[in-house]
Amino acid sequence: MLIEIKNLNLRLTLIRAMQLFGVLSLFLSVFAMLLLYLEWKLVGIYLFGASLLSLLISLGISFWEVSISVTALRVHLKDLFEETKNKV
Repeated sequence: MLIEIKNLNLRLTLIRAMQLFGVLSLFLSVFAMLLLYLEWKLVGIYLFGASLLSLLISLGISFWEVSISVTALRVHLKDLFEETKNKV
């Protein structure tokens, strides 16, 4: 049970970080578009690059969280299968 709580806590931390980087990515891309519209091209290009990097980080964290979730689900399903098998 303690392992499941630690697993859930890690997943919540990852989800919070994923959302933070996702929102940061959107904010930076919108700000970059504004700067490009105002013809601050160099700053806008670098800011857009930073938004893409932030999006990549968010997607990487998302993949990590999904892999943890799938592993936890497989363990749970294995336990259920063994429990059902023992009852029969």
